[in-house]
Amino acid sequence: MIKQPAVVTFEIDRTVVKAGGTFHIIVTINNTGKVAFIDANLMINNPNFKILQTPRFPAPLKVGQKVGLVWIVKAPDKPGVYTIGVPLELVDELHRTWKGFYHEFTITVVKEESEIPSGELYMDLKMPESVSGGSLFNITLELRNIGTAPIEISEISLNLLDGLKIVNQAEIPQKIDSRKSYLMVYQIKAPYEYRSGYVTVVVSYFENDKEKKEIRSRYLEITWRPWLANNETLRKAYGDKYYWIENRYLVDEYWVKKFNSTPYVNVDILRGHALPLVLKSKSEVEAGEQIYTWIVKHYKFGDTTASIDPQKILQQNKISYAEGQLLFTAMMKSVGIPSRIVSLYNGTDCTLRPLSEFYSGGEWYVVDFRHGFIGSREEYIATPYFPKIYQLLTQGNYKLVAQAPEELKGHEHIDIGPDYLANLKDKLMKEVEKKFSPMLRPKLTLMLSRMNENEQIFTLFILASAPEKELNEMFLNYDYKDISRSIRALYEFYKDKPWPDDFRKYWYILRGVYK
Repeated sequence: MIKQPAVVTFEIDRTVVKAGGTFHIIVTINNTGKVAFIDANLMINNPNFKILQTPRFPAPLKVGQKVGLVWIVKAPDKPGVYTIGVPLELVDELHRTWKGFYHEFTITVVKEESEIPSGELYMDLKMPESVSGGSLFNITLELRNIGTAPIEISEISLNLLDGLKIVNQAEIPQKIDSRKSYLMVYQIKAPYEYRSGYVTVVVSYFENDKEKKEIRSRYLEITWRPWLANNETLRKAYGDKYYWIENRYLVDEYWVKKFNSTPYVNVDILRGHALPLVLKSKSEVEAGEQIYTWIVKHYKFGDTTASIDPQKILQQNKISYAEGQLLFTAMMKSVGIPSRIVSLYNGTDCTLRPLSEFYSGGEWYVVDFRHGFIGSREEYIATPYFPKIYQLLTQGNYKLVAQAPEELKGHEHIDIGPDYLANLKDKLMKEVEKKFSPMLRPKLTLMLSRMNENEQIFTLFILASAPEKELNEMFLNYDYKDISRSIRALYEFYKDKPWPDDFRKYWYILRGVYK
């Protein structure tokens, strides 16, 4: 019998909940094993209950460390008495999944708030529902002792969304006397980023020498609209990434000579077209999606590049995929969003396979008109279109460069290939695991453990290219050892051959073996 690698306890902050209201499941994980944990997945076996927010896991949770995690759960709209089971899975740093952690709760859902019994500590949390990026706002916590004896406060923790920072806060009271109230005001600075989710306050206290918890959560949306900000604010918001707004050239002199035109962004002209498209957006990503959709709907695409001047491209009816990337990047710059052209460079030509990148929320997003993609860089790495780029970078002496022209003299770009290749296996694994049902993920881990790193990356590229349903059916119906042998055979045959632009070709070959 295998000893469980952690001691896990489950708590619930209330057993009586208003219909459609929220409550909290608190899971304490004590790592008593031999390796660190990197994730925890909680499920609820009753479909009437919905998890609204999963806590951020403090990866890695090392041996001997302990953490308390809070899940926010929405109760059913229909009153009644419900039993819910909550299985928990832990994922260790070797990507092994540990099961067997389980607890059951009985939840009574009532129609009116007045039917919910109250303890001696009344708690209220007040805050705005929406704030703008970069602004200061207050979160006010009221604690009121409605009992007859003093309440001792042992701890108050404020769980904020990523990027929110506490600028100032009141002192935590040690105790609250009977019929007394205490107000705590937290002054919070919002990041220059879009965020949405729940802010949670956990108050641990002693009532009649018994330790209890009160938890409250409130929804918050932080909007960030750089097109409404001035240059000083944009500099503050983006730091060194402001360069990709300020630099008005899109590509370097090599492009200028090849296409006989100038890649200069006239902000006034481009902004006049872009601003109406993005005005109602809440983030750079929403703005990017609006501009991307407009370009796709507004132009017919071909393969002939007539100009690299975004103002001239704007006036055309038909554009190349490269012109689409140039126009998108120019329009994004014009509304104050860091954007750049990324391309392959073979030592001579730096116009190959152009993409666009724009910056949002601490990461780069990729736009690929040829393949109809807009999403995060990590998501792009897991598409069927990246493996070819990977092969050229690792076997073909190519570089992936971000165009950074300032003088239009020669090649002016920076190598960002290492950024794409860093921790590539982990990035792929994260995306592939999303496709696998929890039951089948251990098979994936076991299969990869028998391969070297190059085989692992090739395997993950294939699995990332597969439709989710087909992938799960294959691993459900066939032995992972047989699938592994087939993939390794494919790798040995194709590893030194030019890979296709669409890596799904290899998935189709693999799928054909098991039909």
